[in-house]
Amino acid sequence: MILTDESGKMEFNFTGFISADYFDIQDNKCAGLKLVDFVAENDENQIFIEVKNYLNFSDDEKIQIAMDKRRKTDYLKLTDWFSAFPLEIGMTFKDSLFRWLASGNEFKKPVVLLLVINPPTELKSRERRHLLNKINGYIPSGMNNKLEKYPKMSPVFFDMPYIADIPKRYGFKVSVTS
Repeated sequence: MILTDESGKMEFNFTGFISADYFDIQDNKCAGLKLVDFVAENDENQIFIEVKNYLNFSDDEKIQIAMDKRRKTDYLKLTDWFSAFPLEIGMTFKDSLFRWLASGNEFKKPVVLLLVINPPTELKSRERRHLLNKINGYIPSGMNNKLEKYPKMSPVFFDMPYIADIPKRYGFKVSVTS
């Protein structure tokens, strides 16, 4: 089962997974919610996947100029301490978990919140670690320890791995097309 991100430049191969589907679909039921791009399930985990592709190139000169400008702006967004990007990612994961429960689904396996990011090449590993730690502060945790009024939930884990590490860690492949 192969799914592509909304730009059509990143392919996700979920061969061998129990299920994988688009989650960020436009319908009236989720107005106002920010949702992850995909939800997939393998034998071990339920994986909520948000995709951010900052290396989207085009043969069209106008599009390429716009993309170069976006990369500069987004680079600042990814590295600026006061940027709202980590909060937006945290809200996207929280809204997605809420939508999952509100749709009558359950959490029967550990939940992995996965940010698949194809960042600008300027983003250094130190800045990436800083970004990962900052986003982690906005991720819902301890949901399985709440009072009885909340459904029992498996542990929640957030990760932002390098694309090359995803097959080994999570069992699916990500390919970037040009």
